[in-house]
Amino acid sequence: MNFSGRTVYLVGIKGTGMASLAILLKASGAQVSGCDVPEKFATDELLLSYGITVHEGFSPSLVAHDADTVIHSTAYAQTLPILLEASGLGLLIYSYPQFLSYLSTLSDSYAVAGTHGKTTTVALTSYLLSTGTLSSFPFYSIFGSTVKGFSQSFCQGSVSALFEACEYQDHFLSYHLRGALVTNIELDHPDYFSSAREVQKSFEKFVDNLASGGFLICCSDDHGARNLASYARRERADLTIMTYGFDDNGPFRIIKRSYEDTYTLSCLDTCSFPLLVQERALVGNQIGSVVLALSMILDRENPKLYLEGGTLITAEIIPTLAGMLSKKLTGFPGVVGRCEIMRDEGGVLYIDDYAHHPTEIITTLGELHSSYPNRPILVIFAPHTASRTKTFLKDFVHALGMADRVIMQSCYGSARNDNTGEGEQDMGEVLSHALGERIMRTTRCRLQACVYASNDEETVAIASNWLQSQDLCITMGAGNNRSLTERIAQARRSL
Repeated sequence: MNFSGRTVYLVGIKGTGMASLAILLKASGAQVSGCDVPEKFATDELLLSYGITVHEGFSPSLVAHDADTVIHSTAYAQTLPILLEASGLGLLIYSYPQFLSYLSTLSDSYAVAGTHGKTTTVALTSYLLSTGTLSSFPFYSIFGSTVKGFSQSFCQGSVSALFEACEYQDHFLSYHLRGALVTNIELDHPDYFSSAREVQKSFEKFVDNLASGGFLICCSDDHGARNLASYARRERADLTIMTYGFDDNGPFRIIKRSYEDTYTLSCLDTCSFPLLVQERALVGNQIGSVVLALSMILDRENPKLYLEGGTLITAEIIPTLAGMLSKKLTGFPGVVGRCEIMRDEGGVLYIDDYAHHPTEIITTLGELHSSYPNRPILVIFAPHTASRTKTFLKDFVHALGMADRVIMQSCYGSARNDNTGEGEQDMGEVLSHALGERIMRTTRCRLQACVYASNDEETVAIASNWLQSQDLCITMGAGNNRSLTERIAQARRSL
């Protein structure tokens, strides 16, 4: 992939996927700049570190007249004045998924899809394909975050491409893929999907679009993904279907050896390996990454080029590859915004996590309880979109009840403008009230306090007074509250 001589302007450049794309385009030789809202995001420093100029606002005058391509976040319609200006100038205009669809035609392309765990799985697969002898594996990847401690994007060539494929508005149906991994399937994005069945049908169409002779990998621990594998076996006999998970009965069945606190796979026999995570879903993401990485390697004409010295291509290649890759899992430094430790100060451990769906919250809090069993947890939660909060209100109450204390922020509608209607109570306040009614009502509910904070100043004031030594404070949600960590720590210093 070579974009030398191209000048690309990205509208909504601070979005995680857009920022990842901007970095890749620059690494591929393009001149890259863009624009977004003035609000500070986690991607600001990342874009700055790559020398990518970011303009504030969306004035039509910002589009460089020497630009040849404009790519915009799907949060912005083509009626946005800056996009109308680009159209008037005769520039090529793509939405983010349209451009990924275009890129997928240029390489042997693969993707990770699923309601949860996509970003982590793509990130970890990219990490596995970039270490040791695999540093020569000719691939690049685009996903909605970055790997902690990695200053460069994953771009080792363009023979293969790996994408995070989102089901929202059926965007992933336009991709041209040889293979895919599906982590799980359940209802989300209720502003677009009316039911869980509609989501399942969308994933079935996704499978229908996979190239003949390609592969599909599904997590058998998840009901929706397991059903998708059954659908593929009925409808796509031309695909190689693989499954993995604790509940699997094939070569990639996950076995926990509790007496050693290690894991192994059915195909590995005596070989076991430690993992840095404990929740089943997170373990599944790690093993899924191993299966996807080995599948991408074996999909090349000469996989021996990328294996460790002395490795033979025999009938035993799958366990050999699985063993080689699984040894690298403990070296994975993690993903920015996914249970990311921000600071440890004054006896308080500050963490940031993107969880914004009840299932994700349960997984994250379960992992934190396992990792820090004696530390009370304060969650600062920003609900993401009014429609999601309304649809899963009871589920959010159950999930957030795993925390000891919760500070609920206003509902974050993002650029989708999926906010509370005029004259209606903010959905963050509605969720806070529902959580308050649950406090100490059941033996399974740890929750001792919940309060609604209508702005960041209130949030900082409450958190800095509540937090005590040995507490764990986690900013959570798909909003932009991770920056509160520094403000809360600073407020505690002045107490």
